Amino acid sequence: MGQTGRDHRVDFLRGLALASIFINHVPGNVYEKLTHRNFGFSDAAEIFVLLAGFASAHAYFARYEKGERLDASLKALKRSGILYMSHVVTTVAAIALFCLAAVLFAHAGYVDDSIVYLNIRPVLADPVRAFPGLVGLGHQLGYFNILPMYMILLAMLPAMMWLAKRSLSLLLGSSIALYLMTGWFVIDMPNFPTEGGWFFNPFAWQILFVIGFILGQRSREGKIFAYSPILFWGSVAYLGVAFIWTWFELWGYRPHLPIPRTLWDFDKTYVAFPRLFHVLALAYAVMMSPIGQWMKRIPPSNPLTAMGRHSLPVFCAGSLLSMTGAIIRHEAEGGFVVDTLIIIGGLGLMIGLARILDARRAPPARKRETMPAASVPATT
Repeated sequence: MGQTGRDHRVDFLRGLALASIFINHVPGNVYEKLTHRNFGFSDAAEIFVLLAGFASAHAYFARYEKGERLDASLKALKRSGILYMSHVVTTVAAIALFCLAAVLFAHAGYVDDSIVYLNIRPVLADPVRAFPGLVGLGHQLGYFNILPMYMILLAMLPAMMWLAKRSLSLLLGSSIALYLMTGWFVIDMPNFPTEGGWFFNPFAWQILFVIGFILGQRSREGKIFAYSPILFWGSVAYLGVAFIWTWFELWGYRPHLPIPRTLWDFDKTYVAFPRLFHVLALAYAVMMSPIGQWMKRIPPSNPLTAMGRHSLPVFCAGSLLSMTGAIIRHEAEGGFVVDTLIIIGGLGLMIGLARILDARRAPPARKRETMPAASVPATT
């Protein structure tokens, strides 16, 4: 029998990723050294996308398999449009926030990228070209560039579901082929008006989304991913190597392989092999360890779980709160106390927003007992 109820572990992990992203996006604070990106090759972004794919199998493919193909596809495209609007609004809000800081504190560093590198300078230097770039997603601010990638992934979801309906193996094979071609031939979405490509390359990052989607579909079918001692301890060993490599900064010992560096290096744009294998090893090791069983006992009311249930609004709010924290930190000259207040305050506001959204969507008490269990929605 397939799984129809909500797996709150997904929400918990998504909320944990959101908290980690917020901490990492306040540059220089003392707590960013504690997030897991300091102990391996991947970071919260990879987890975020993997979980997004998992949730999409429940939210969209469940309908698609029942014959509601057009409806499921249109819902994915609608969600992609919501992500686009969310990205544009938060981007403009971030620019306005730093312009306001430049005026209030009489410091041009807030708009010339010398305090926090946001890539604002090209916007103000050439707004006639930059604003079409912002609207067309060709120009993305630093710390505000993950939603465009996810928007493209959701736009690709109807094609993914078409392949998955025929065979999950076909979907995985097509995804791997696209991933390898993207890295080998250095394919990316173009920037405009500046040169280069997107920091989060959707043609590469789709492989994590697809892997998550396949795992989500297997969970729907009740096919539990089997424990393998070889795979488990191999994952643990790889995580150990990654920890040593990162902790002791052994980046100068990169092997030289006869393939493009976009594939074998530690490149985040192309989700190079070390990053891809690291997030997969981390996911397997955690879920197959006692931690995976412990997470089943985490109540839905947990603050991180609540954040994960409303990941899009919480992510957008957290992005702006992290930039507000960066401004406060610069003006207060940082330090342990300042950093602690910023992190506690920001996370508290994100949790508060999630609680408000929970309260707004809660069904009336008299109807709650008669409502069926909800499937996992794609709220990222």
